[in-house]
Amino acid sequence: MKTILVPIDSNKEGDLVANKAIEIAEAFESKVHLVHVTSVDKNKKDNDFEIEYISTDNLSKFEKEMDILNSFKSRFTNAGLLCEVHLLRGKAYTQILKLADKIHADLIILGLINHSALYKVFIGSVSNEVIKGTKTPILLVPPKK
Repeated sequence: MKTILVPIDSNKEGDLVANKAIEIAEAFESKVHLVHVTSVDKNKKDNDFEIEYISTDNLSKFEKEMDILNSFKSRFTNAGLLCEVHLLRGKAYTQILKLADKIHADLIILGLINHSALYKVFIGSVSNEVIKGTKTPILLVPPKK
């Protein structure tokens, strides 16, 4: 297990996911790719075939997201792990799946956020869509009770 993909959100589950990812990456001496996917531009059609990185021209609009990613990255590098960050735009699950293929991820570590049944019916969940769309093994990290 040399390459681990870790989608990061700014919620409290992000810390749990990062801690578990560090533990596993240390055990297997893996390289970690942290990814955060920001919302789709409502005026733009989501491209099903490309990974959509935030361009450097628009980076100032996404400084908060990049700061969050870099703060998580420092936790991994302080643990002596190789770590890259990816700030993407689009539908979260499609961008995660595309990146997992591109980097040849051996494992995806996802936070499991408990939503209501009504939310799941109308909105769905990123973890469910990633699980359905990949052949890469997935580790789900449940929230603390």
